[in-house]
Amino acid sequence: MNYLASLSDFFKSPKWANNLLLGGVCMLIPIVGPLVLMGWHVSGFWGRKNTEDFTTYPTFDFSNFGKYLERGVWPFLVMVVLSLVMVPVVFAMIFMTIPMQIAAIHDHGQGHEAIQAVSALTIIASGLVWLVVIVIMMLLTRPLTIAASITQDFASAFNLRRLKSFVLLMWPEMLVSMLFVWLVSIVLMLAGMAAACVGIYFTIPLIYFVNTHLDWQLNLLYVARGGEPISLSPKLNDSPPPLPLAAN
Repeated sequence: MNYLASLSDFFKSPKWANNLLLGGVCMLIPIVGPLVLMGWHVSGFWGRKNTEDFTTYPTFDFSNFGKYLERGVWPFLVMVVLSLVMVPVVFAMIFMTIPMQIAAIHDHGQGHEAIQAVSALTIIASGLVWLVVIVIMMLLTRPLTIAASITQDFASAFNLRRLKSFVLLMWPEMLVSMLFVWLVSIVLMLAGMAAACVGIYFTIPLIYFVNTHLDWQLNLLYVARGGEPISLSPKLNDSPPPLPLAAN
């Protein structure tokens, strides 16, 4: 995994400034904007042949708006479904932790040191459970969104055999890559806020690039370790279809 390349490769395109500008403008479009931006990067990493040459990375072009939207909707749908699955878990954990917090506040006022310690430990334990749930959710989301991007299909992304294999083979790299994206996002967001806050919109295309670049690397490494490859969807082929053979 080359984490620094996921950031520096963006600037190898001669049109990187144009990509930041137009990608940031796209982010101003409610709901649809992030899907279009996601689809642009799907095109850049899986829709072209020489993926390692980032000087040929496709320039963001609003004339391809519909194509970008079509390619970005599949990983987005996967993330939405997983988020909906997690809603009951989140609410259950909220209702579990609220009584603990109320008890800790009450015990603090009463001065019961032993009970305070137990309440504090209980809240810490619930926080750790929260962290574990979030990490598991992210570990499941990553391979599913990668599969949805490559197959351009919702049902095909939920290959449970491949999902299990991907998580078992790649979980250390996935955790490190998630941490890297998180740190890069914080730095870029702070830089965007320094530019009258409007600059935040123009950092998001770069953040999306970093995240998709790492997805692309994760998939390559997974296959190199003996993982199950995914057939590239014909929808990602930008070249025209072959001419039909002449009838004899």
